[in-house]
Amino acid sequence: MLRARLLTLVLLVLAPLLSACAGDEPTIALLVADGSDTASRAVDAEAFTERVEATCDECQVAVYDAEGDAAAQVSQARQAEADSADVIVVVPVDVDELASLTARDLPVVSMGEPVPASDRFVGLERGEVVRQEGSDLQAARNLVLGDEKTMTYVPTRAMSEQAADLAVAYLADNPVEGGEDVDGIESWLYPAQDVTIDTLTSVLVAQGVLTLDELCDGSTEKDCARLGIR
Repeated sequence: MLRARLLTLVLLVLAPLLSACAGDEPTIALLVADGSDTASRAVDAEAFTERVEATCDECQVAVYDAEGDAAAQVSQARQAEADSADVIVVVPVDVDELASLTARDLPVVSMGEPVPASDRFVGLERGEVVRQEGSDLQAARNLVLGDEKTMTYVPTRAMSEQAADLAVAYLADNPVEGGEDVDGIESWLYPAQDVTIDTLTSVLVAQGVLTLDELCDGSTEKDCARLGIR
């Protein structure tokens, strides 16, 4: 019996369409390490499903949340296969526990940390695993308030969209350009950026991570004015 809750989201996408997706209602299984862990920056499940929604006609996305339990994630991987998933995208709780996953005839895209022998990997440069409590918005507001001197921005949305593109490409049997070989795994690596008060707007606001209105609202309004942010 799975100890963790299985969440299944069936998304019937209207437009735009990717007519090359093979078969009726192909299924992408997204295995999340712990959906309630706000410190994790490995995947944005909502951004992932939105990207699939925008690029594949009538795809199904099944989201499995292991809630930090490695044994549960192994069971969920087996369940995804039993449920006829066509591609598995996984943020591992324990990479070693998932070694058997890649021994099966099923494409595997790993995120955050590379699962041994996975087909594709999306993560951070230099193998970093960044953890930061709270949202990017809260961390940015802490900079404005002077509570913190620096924060680390991880492009989680871009990484999630890349993983979605890789999964859809498998369904469509299409190649994806731009990967690099890292220890035998074709990988897409992104930089984490250290952000200070001086680079706050040029990084987070300029990249659309947050808006000035969100940053300079309520308790941070006076500090934004003092710093000349608004």
